Formats: sequence, structure tokens, C-alpha cells
Amino acid sequence: MRNGMEILGTVPDLTEQSQSDIKYSTEMNRWFLQPIGIWPASSNIFEKIISEILVIVCYFLICFLLIPCGLHTFLNEKDPRLKMKMIGPLSFCLMAICKYCFLVMRKKQIRECLKHIYVDWRRVRSPSDRTIMLINAKIGRFIASLSAVFMYSGGFFYHTIMPLSAGNFITPDNITIRPLTYPVYAPLFAALTTPSYEIVFTIQWFSGFVLYSITIGACSLAAIFVLHTCGQLKIVMSRLENLIDDDNKKFTDSLENRIAEIVQIHLRALNFIVRTEKILNEVCLIEFVGCTMNICFLGYYFMTEFERAETIATVTYCVLLVSFTFNIFILCYIGEMLTQQGIKVGLTAYTINWYELSGKKAKDLILLLAMSNYPNSITAGKMAELSYNSFCGVLRSAAAYLNLLRTVVL
Repeated sequence: MRNGMEILGTVPDLTEQSQSDIKYSTEMNRWFLQPIGIWPASSNIFEKIISEILVIVCYFLICFLLIPCGLHTFLNEKDPRLKMKMIGPLSFCLMAICKYCFLVMRKKQIRECLKHIYVDWRRVRSPSDRTIMLINAKIGRFIASLSAVFMYSGGFFYHTIMPLSAGNFITPDNITIRPLTYPVYAPLFAALTTPSYEIVFTIQWFSGFVLYSITIGACSLAAIFVLHTCGQLKIVMSRLENLIDDDNKKFTDSLENRIAEIVQIHLRALNFIVRTEKILNEVCLIEFVGCTMNICFLGYYFMTEFERAETIATVTYCVLLVSFTFNIFILCYIGEMLTQQGIKVGLTAYTINWYELSGKKAKDLILLLAMSNYPNSITAGKMAELSYNSFCGVLRSAAAYLNLLRTVVL
């Protein structure tokens, strides 16, 4: 628990159960973000230095793919088909480094959001509240796990199976070329002979791991934060449903205190949504636009390889296509879930027997109803809300660009 709890610092009155729950809810994030230096380090100087070194290494690995491959594609490559084949991977690299820059810049805000989650778990007193939070934490972990399975599977196919199964090529000049996942610009360095080929191939493999870890890390961060917020909103609804208690046997505190606690939990949830939006809105915009283009390119690559009867390449692009589609769907799904939970809070406040309260006490619910009329949501750069409609828009745009691409190229 050391890696998780030290981020918060000194945590008074933290029970063993709370520690276990906190670890359970944030463990997936730590697994994906710590290797790429995004997980906030503790106050230990050594861990801070390791985190900064990891950030520098990740930048180097991404640039190792992006710069040599970009130079080769736009300066050396003359075949339009091969040039088109590399534009998609290059756009993915560019997406990854942009998302990584924003995540690195937001490390402090990520730490604050984690502290917020820890405090919420520490405040749990009711078994029913804990059950609600655990259910949402489980859903968040499941989403993060699915994202990892899809993305790492696609990356393994693309960075390992496809280049190794392609075999060697012999040029008219009797030069043996062993394929790399990303071709390199020859004037920078050669990667044809042993051991340079093996070194470049290995570095590219780890670079690919970083690229996919960034995508998974951003998705898991959004999933864990949004699902935690949904859990807090469900607790608000649960408290509202139990607010009217005629016999006063369930609760020892006054009605005013219960209403105050409901409003406090609701406000904390709304503040957390605002913090999450500030961290993720640029990342979601990059993912929103990038996935549209990547789905388009992957659809094109899939069809061209299928027409050429290249089985391994066809399967690889199919897996990647499913991975990117699932990734953008997950972001839109959790955005839709958050919006709907915010609306349900207002509906719950209206459908309880509020008319049994005195006029003065019933007025205390007006603010909560008013706030629920404007539910917060996660946006892509504050230009589009992440929702099912947004996901359909991404697919429609990708299909339109794919038709245009096939028309122009063919």
C-alpha cells in the first residue's frame, strides 16, 4: 500500500479496511501510470528522481519512433502506398506525445484528485455507502482492464508478430532488408545488419509499449475518476431516498444535518467533476480527433491487406481497429454515464416525499434540484460532450474520411 498511501501524506484515522478499499480503487491506475512516470511520486526524493527519469526516457522512446520514421516517410519514401501506410502510425505517435505532455503537466492536479478519492474513502461509515463505492470501483477496474487487453493485444500484433512474420527482403543490389515496425531514416543511423537491427527493433518495441501505456493510462484515469464520481452521486441518491423518515428510528441525527450532509457530498462530487474535466479535456480532444483519423486509416489498411490476402497484417489491423474503436467508446460511455447520473440526482430529489416536509425544510432541496438541472460532463476540449452521440459522430466521420481516402488513393 506504500505506493498509493504516501501520495496522500499523513492520513489520520485510516482503518485497515479503508486502506484496502483505496488500494483496490486506484491500483489499476498505478499499474499503468507508474511505468511511464505519470503516477504522482511520494515525498521520497529517490522516488521523485526515478519518476523524472522515467518521463525523460518515455519522451526519448517516443521521439525515437516519431523523428526517424517521419523523416524516412516524407523524405526518402517514394512509394505512395508505403507512405500512406506510415501516416497512420505517425499520427498515433504524435497523438501519444501530445497526450503525454498534458498528463505530465497535470501531475499535480492528478495528485489532488487522488487525495480527493482517498478522503472520500476515509469518510465512509455506512456499509451501504461502501458497497456503492466498491461496485463503481469494480466497474472502473474492469473498464481499465479491458482497455489494457485490447490496446496491448493490438500493440503486440503490430510491434512483434507482423514484422517478424514478414520475413526478409533482398533488394536488386543484393542487400538483405529485415523489416522494422517503423522504418528509419538511413542518414541518421543504419538498422540493416546485426546487432544494429536487433537494438533498433528492441527500442522500437519498448517505444510501442510506452505509446500504448499512455493511451491506456489516460483511459483508466478517466474511468476511475468518473466512476468514483458516479459512486458519490449514487450515495447522494441513496441518502435522498432515506431522507423522509416518519418514525425517526433509522437516524439519530436531525433532518437538517442529513440534508446538510447530502448537499456536502453532492458539492464534493461536482467539484471533483470540475477537477477531472480540467485534467482530461485536452487529452479527450486529442483522443477524439485522433481516434477518428486512426479508425479511418486502420479501416483503409485492413481493406488493402485483405485484398492482398495478407493474413497476419489483416488480423493485426483488425485487432487495432477494434482496440481504437473500443477506446473511444469507453470515453463516450463514461461521459454518458456521468451525465445520466447527474440527471438522476435531480429526479430522485423530486420523486421523494418532499411534500411531507415543512415548507422551510423543503426549501433546502431547491438548490440541489437547481444544480441537477445542469449536470456536469466530460468534454473533448470543451467543444463536444463525450456521449453516445459523440461516439456515433466519430464513427460517421471516420467512415466518411475512409470513403474519401479510398476515392483519392484508388
